Amino acid sequence: MIIAIRLLFFDRRVTSSKIAWIAAIFILPIFGVIIYWFFGRNPQNRIFQHNQIEEMDRITDTIHELAPYTKGQKPPHLSKRIEHLTHIQPVNGNRLTLLTNGEETFPALLESMRQAQNHIHIQYYIYRSDAIGQEIRDLLIERAEAGVEVKFMYDAWGSSKLSEHFLAPMRKVGIKIHAFDPLGSIWIARTANLRNHRKMVVIDGQIGFTGGLNVGEEYRSNSKEFVIWRDTHIKIEGPAVMELQESFLVDWVYMENKADSAKPFVDSAGLARYFSPEPVGDNWAQVIYGGPYDKEKWVRDALLDLMDSAKESVWITSPYFVPDEEALAVIRRVAMSGIDVRIILPGKGDRGISFYGSNGNIETMIEAGAKVYAYRDDSFIHAKQVLVDGERGAVGTANFDVRSFRLNHELMVFLYDRDDAILKMQQDFERDFAESHLYTMADMDKKSTFTKMKENLSSLLSPIL
Repeated sequence: MIIAIRLLFFDRRVTSSKIAWIAAIFILPIFGVIIYWFFGRNPQNRIFQHNQIEEMDRITDTIHELAPYTKGQKPPHLSKRIEHLTHIQPVNGNRLTLLTNGEETFPALLESMRQAQNHIHIQYYIYRSDAIGQEIRDLLIERAEAGVEVKFMYDAWGSSKLSEHFLAPMRKVGIKIHAFDPLGSIWIARTANLRNHRKMVVIDGQIGFTGGLNVGEEYRSNSKEFVIWRDTHIKIEGPAVMELQESFLVDWVYMENKADSAKPFVDSAGLARYFSPEPVGDNWAQVIYGGPYDKEKWVRDALLDLMDSAKESVWITSPYFVPDEEALAVIRRVAMSGIDVRIILPGKGDRGISFYGSNGNIETMIEAGAKVYAYRDDSFIHAKQVLVDGERGAVGTANFDVRSFRLNHELMVFLYDRDDAILKMQQDFERDFAESHLYTMADMDKKSTFTKMKENLSSLLSPIL
């Protein structure tokens, strides 16, 4: 009752989240209170240490003052709207390469890392010590021995099975390592549910990779559970890499938590080393990153702006489709306005409660006029991408769910040119549609009562999933 009263009258989080936590506590009183203690903290109440605030601000303030790379061209209208929203500039002069599945992503990543001369900054939510994990680790060690600076960061929750035995050879050659918000920290109660879901690699400040793929054999479709692991990554070359670099270093100095930890990155030598990418192409890109401590939900709101700009179509792929009320209302309104809205979801889930939560939204989307697809039921679709009018889109780390919108640290790359990357994204969508089952209202009617109960309960708890 004390927690319920506190939630109702003194907590400023959204109403749906309050209701979900109150329901969880009353359904499972003792266990619910324990779970609330570790996972129910409002991130807006987080108090950072002085060094963290000073050094994170030092990174962002310095980089945002740098002149944008626009090559004298007028930015796309939507990108300026998103800039006003997020305070992150669109930049021109990039070469963007969309990478489909692990078979394209890992060879491109490994080849770029082999060419590194100055530094490699690497960050993943999940990093496994399996064959591909060892291959990347050994390459990092090789480059470090050749004099390349290597910084390695992983999420302590997502990569909880990563052992010191695996990391020790990296430390031995001088690679700096951080586990983001360690589970053994005395502050675990305030950070346990707020995970860093970003996946990125920055090489020499000129080349960057980000998207849906973590590091593990399943991302190369080498698993017993799924025949194909369908995913999307993107390679960025040019000025937009600066925002990937900024995101990484903000997280890095947060974990360093000491005075002047940002200085090596933002003094004159640091800017030349880490933030001086050369223009190499003609593409616009805008890298939007955000997390649970931001007052506004930059990643979610930028995606909603993107969808609201549609004149003909909005195509979405997400492994988890559990949006908050505002996001659900926007996408339903877009569909009801006659826009061709299509959503591809997994036909087979990797997590029960999220799978049922996603499926609980299918019927309301069909009623709004959207087409909802189930990807082949022997495989898993993990790509996080949006394509609008076949002309602009977004690809990155954020799922279309409450966790990514409100609880995780996420990052999305917005694309504005109908060039190779967008054209390939469209081709991938069309191939995925062909390999998926289109849900109908008849499918909804066939659901058992038990299945509907699981979906309704999962939807109720979606704000805390």
